[in-house]
Amino acid sequence: MTKSRNVHLDHDDFITSADRRLGDEPDWIRPELEWLEGVHGSAADTQAPGNDIDTPDILLAIPELHPDRPTGATAMIDAHGAKHRLKGCRPGSWLISPKTGWKWSVWPSGHVGWLPMDIELPDALRVNNRNDVQ
Repeated sequence: MTKSRNVHLDHDDFITSADRRLGDEPDWIRPELEWLEGVHGSAADTQAPGNDIDTPDILLAIPELHPDRPTGATAMIDAHGAKHRLKGCRPGSWLISPKTGWKWSVWPSGHVGWLPMDIELPDALRVNNRNDVQ
């Protein structure tokens, strides 16, 4: 069984979209800013090759813009972070947001979208939220 561990990466000098150093922000807000700003980059480089795994059929069976999807400012912030993290990942790749706990996936069209939590996707296609969690 793999155990998660946090490894400190220094992102203090990262300049946010508000033109402020990340290191100047309070500790309690940094994880949310890292998610929103895409500090950890795309997970495409860390994703295990899944060429032998087909895109899950469920992604072809349900609408991309799910009628029960969350809306509002929190959803927009969360979607922005998910798009940063899933950029360049193969269709079917997915993650659970550290901000809201919502599930986001790369659809067959290449768009990133919300999924209901009861939708099961292969664990082999799941990506971590951060590069410093192993």
